[in-house]
Amino acid sequence: MAITPLVLLGRIVTFDDDSTVIDDGALYIGADERIAAVQERSAPAPAGFEDAATLETGGTIYPGLMDLHNHIAYNTLPRWASEERAADEPWERRDQWPDDPSYKPKVGLPAKALCEIAGEAVLKYVETKAVIGGTTAIQGAAKVPNYDGWLVRNIEKETFLTGDTSVRQSVRKLGAAQDFATYRKAMVDDKDAFIYHLSEGTADKLVDEFEDLKDNDCLNHRLIAIHCTALGETEFEAWNPESTVVWSPFSNLWLYGGTTAVDKARDAGLRICLGTDWSPSGSKNLLGELKVADVCNTKLMDDAFTDEELCRMATSNPADALSWEQRLGRLKPGLHGDVLVTTTREDDPYRNLITAIERDVLFVAINGYPFYGTAGLMRAAKAKNAEPIRIGPESRSIVLVYEGYPDADMTWAQVRDELDSAHGDPKRHEQERQGRRQNGRLVRMQPDKPEDQGIEVDELTLENVPIPAPDALTHNAAFFRDVERRGYHGGLLNELRGYYQRGL
Repeated sequence: MAITPLVLLGRIVTFDDDSTVIDDGALYIGADERIAAVQERSAPAPAGFEDAATLETGGTIYPGLMDLHNHIAYNTLPRWASEERAADEPWERRDQWPDDPSYKPKVGLPAKALCEIAGEAVLKYVETKAVIGGTTAIQGAAKVPNYDGWLVRNIEKETFLTGDTSVRQSVRKLGAAQDFATYRKAMVDDKDAFIYHLSEGTADKLVDEFEDLKDNDCLNHRLIAIHCTALGETEFEAWNPESTVVWSPFSNLWLYGGTTAVDKARDAGLRICLGTDWSPSGSKNLLGELKVADVCNTKLMDDAFTDEELCRMATSNPADALSWEQRLGRLKPGLHGDVLVTTTREDDPYRNLITAIERDVLFVAINGYPFYGTAGLMRAAKAKNAEPIRIGPESRSIVLVYEGYPDADMTWAQVRDELDSAHGDPKRHEQERQGRRQNGRLVRMQPDKPEDQGIEVDELTLENVPIPAPDALTHNAAFFRDVERRGYHGGLLNELRGYYQRGL
């Protein structure tokens, strides 16, 4: 696609090494999809921007957010909690809750069915759900087919037009020596990042998973370890200090009643990033997870992190963890034009991002392409094929159809129609959906959780397993009612409602 050069005017938060904030700045994104300049508004424009689209944002401009832990195939589903387990009895290990009697009918089967009978609509919906919270890159797409034209960057699939991926991942627990050898070689020889679910839960036995990595020489600086809730100061100090821990506090609290000692991990030199996990036990987007991190920082960690450090967990830290620091995560010349613009409600720019909610997101661009924002800013950016979308009480515009991309041919209205059809009568939907797609291409996704991959979806399943209506895009009143009556978080997640009061 040909890009229209953009000039974004407003307060700019760069997240570069000296934490530059420009109160009245201009961000220039060129036709090469890269940031050309970040400077005071009053400074002369660089060459080549004479006919640029100029956006007077009136807001604060950040790098696009990067979600380093997700399972996107599940993100049309609502939150889930055991129907039999007592509310004051959290799980201890990640292998326990998939065996709960309500898990398969409420999570596993609906996810597998939707992936098979409405794969493209699921992808479009969950990526829309991410981008309205400012996310421009997301992990958790390992089982998604290699189709062009999706909305946000899929971290495992992203090649930056080189044709070569640089990220490996495993949800499955490693056991065989060959598994460890394979990923160790990828990190050392291929210089790939390795994203791995590690020691998820609170049981002491889970520390063995860390010891297995250590014994197999896999505590590499390219290791990106998700959860690590069972680990403590001893393990963190034994780790390569350049490694990364990905923190998903909402999901940890919802399932296990506690969360990772990320303050101890940071003190040991480890890099901390944020991830939303998935909708059955996580936040709806990374803006939401920032608020959970803020609550935990205050209530559990005695304000161990500054607001800037919390915000870096969703911007520069993930880019550094992936060795993409020269591509994403900051606003500086030469990097890709992934940007998020929010309203300016706080004097402190980092506090402003932490307290921003979905209605505060004014504009999102990836590679300089305008994908989402207010109607006025999308018009100013000369967005093509923009269509309206309701975000709670607000009206926004989104682009899901891109000229020249055969897989990007599904409008937001069509996405909703497909999911509503799958929800209302899944068997009939599966029988008729071939005729609904103009180009006849069918996307069949696969859930990435091992316990769900072997589930068979047949006509009997589609007749008897209810597929829920799509989970709401925003953290709405229903979300907080659910939080307050379910889960094992001891009331800590109830603190989140206060961030959203003006949006409910």
